[in-house]
Amino acid sequence: MQMPKIIVIDIDDFKIMNDYFGKTVCDELLKELSKILKDFSKQYNLKLYRLTGDQFALLEDLPFDIEKYENIAQDLIAKLKGKIFNITTSKNTLDYSVELHITMGLALESENTLAKAFTALKMAKNLNKDYVCYFKQIDQIIDFKTSISKSYIINKAIYNNEVMPYFQPIFDKNKNIIKYESLVRIVNDTEGIISPAVFLEISKKTKRYAEIEMILIDKTFQTLKKHPNTIISLNISKTDMIDGVISSFIIEKLSEYDIGNRVVFEILEDENIENIVRIENFIKRVKRMGAKIAIDDFGSGYSNFAYLLKLMPDYLKIDGSIIKDIDKDRNSYVITRAIVAFAKDLKIKTIAEFVKSKEVFDICVDLDIDEFQGYYLGEPKKDLIS
Repeated sequence: MQMPKIIVIDIDDFKIMNDYFGKTVCDELLKELSKILKDFSKQYNLKLYRLTGDQFALLEDLPFDIEKYENIAQDLIAKLKGKIFNITTSKNTLDYSVELHITMGLALESENTLAKAFTALKMAKNLNKDYVCYFKQIDQIIDFKTSISKSYIINKAIYNNEVMPYFQPIFDKNKNIIKYESLVRIVNDTEGIISPAVFLEISKKTKRYAEIEMILIDKTFQTLKKHPNTIISLNISKTDMIDGVISSFIIEKLSEYDIGNRVVFEILEDENIENIVRIENFIKRVKRMGAKIAIDDFGSGYSNFAYLLKLMPDYLKIDGSIIKDIDKDRNSYVITRAIVAFAKDLKIKTIAEFVKSKEVFDICVDLDIDEFQGYYLGEPKKDLIS
């Protein structure tokens, strides 16, 4: 195709409709909508495609004409906006009246046309518009709008004390809890429990990361103080260990709460270490206070073994992408077996992440992994399991 033009059509709130009316009714709705779109595509000499359950695309490969495509979009909106579909089930016993609304994304560019149409669709939904046509700055606008929204959530969370540790248990092979991992969450009345995937990267861009990290550390250490027989691990980054404010805060709080021998610091294996001397110094200091070191996501990338030994780890947490398919994927099994053998030679304990089923757990036990973590065994919770 030389000049593809794409209109992506998305049914608003289709999942909610599916939950409310049921799959049978919504399948009939999609059939009726398909008929309308098929006739519409013939009217404008467009090709019709079904993309996903509730998404369609209209495609044309003719010279650029933005007014034409805006007219097409407006015509389709006029035909479908608020249209009532009367659906009769196959048993002919019940009639349903279903009101339909759609949102569309248009892309008239010659490269990555479908992706740009989806970007326009996302913008239309964000702006609560019937349709948006892709333009070059649209990605930046969406990213900026998202950043502003997430930044507000972060600022509000810090101000209102909504940054919380959630604790996921780690088990031995007999399924006894031996420690926990502290995972950061934002919890509020509006959004509920917010994953760090939503806010952590934005917190770094808006320079609020250090505050979030120090809140998590302090609340985790407070929990350790209240539970004298508990061990908790915490994720820390290269930046945390090099940053004078955060590293000093950690040392100060370890001393204040006197819980160093019950803390494990998890360090990402794939972090690009630039200031190894300062990192070694930090590790030596916390180890002198009784803390242990774990290498997180081990096996996920190229392992620099010389660097690994400099970190003096007590644990290797085998990456979840390897563990989760160990019951089905031979390569995952072989890699895990090799990691366990390597760790045992160095007297380093191993932890399996992403243990999602009994089958995965049993194989990990057979491979003589020491500790286990995953949703099959226990989900992250606000409170420790008593």
